[in-house]
Amino acid sequence: MTDLPFTLDLAVSMPDPAWADLTPNLQTRTEEITSIALQEISRVFELKPIAGSQQPSVEISLVFTNDSDIRALNRDYRGKDQPTNVLSFPDSPLDQAELEQAVRLGEPLLLGDIVLARETLIREAEAQHKNVSDHFAHLLCHGVLHLAGFDHMDENEAVEMENLEIMILRRLHIANPYELSDQPRQETPDLK
Repeated sequence: MTDLPFTLDLAVSMPDPAWADLTPNLQTRTEEITSIALQEISRVFELKPIAGSQQPSVEISLVFTNDSDIRALNRDYRGKDQPTNVLSFPDSPLDQAELEQAVRLGEPLLLGDIVLARETLIREAEAQHKNVSDHFAHLLCHGVLHLAGFDHMDENEAVEMENLEIMILRRLHIANPYELSDQPRQETPDLK
């Protein structure tokens, strides 16, 4: 991946094989979306290449699954017994000190896991009159931002996160998903 102060390693798991038919070139598209999201995050965090050494490796695990599997995860980890579109499980913070430590240890920086549910993604895209591939890009971008520490627990955080999503999606030639919606921005269950 180019323009990153680290190399990116995506560990992709696809328990729901129907994901392969959801968007053309799923693997390539996933790498592109994740790389661009991390470029913007690196810019915001002012991450720099580490001089005179091998660049650190950042690893993200992606799981492309279904409503049944994500419902169980949502129930077990968030206490919500219903499917959701995307879950993020952060591991290590993405900052300069962690990148430098990864180089010293010779180990990848494990950023975390992102789990996406195909059926929920499709239902939402249809209900919001959005292209499924574009909605996938938005949710993946959203998950990567969560791994990097962004959240939407209050209005200011939500606005910051949405603005980053819009910027990343613009680089992917995807329209602002919040302007496409037939309704005003919906409060997320976590935003109270």
